[in-house]
Amino acid sequence: MGAPSPELCNLWLARAFNAQDVDAAAAMYHADASIVQVDEVHGGSSVARGADGIRKTMAAYVGLKPHMDVVTHHTTISGDFAMTRSQWLIKGTGEDGKPTEVHHHGMEVHRRLPDGSWVFFMDHPFGADPNWAVEAPPHTE
Repeated sequence: MGAPSPELCNLWLARAFNAQDVDAAAAMYHADASIVQVDEVHGGSSVARGADGIRKTMAAYVGLKPHMDVVTHHTTISGDFAMTRSQWLIKGTGEDGKPTEVHHHGMEVHRRLPDGSWVFFMDHPFGADPNWAVEAPPHTE
C-alpha cells in the first residue's frame, strides 16, 4: 500500500500516525527500506532496515499517540525513484506521560512499486535540518 505520488507519501504517513495505525505507517515503506531513527523518539540515532526495523520504528512514533503535521517542500522524480524534502511536527505524549514535541526537516527517497504506487525507500527524518548548514563550504583542494 503506497501513495499515488511521491508528493503524497509524507501526507499519507502523517495520516497513519494521526490514526495511530502502525500497520498503515509501516505499509508506506518498501520491504527493503531504511530509516534513520530520531533521538527524541527512539533514544538514539541509528538506522533501522527492512520490514521488521521499519515496523518497530513506526510503532515508537505511534506509541506517542501523535498528531503529525507535515509539508513536502520539494519533489524530484527520475524514473521509479523520487526525492522529497519535508518539514514535519509531531505532538504527542512521551513515555513519562508528559507532552512531547518533535520537529525536523526531512529528506526522503521514494520508490515506485509495480502497481504504480509510491513508498519510502530511504528516510532521513532530520537530514535537512537547518542547523547542519554552514555559511559556506570549506575550501576544496
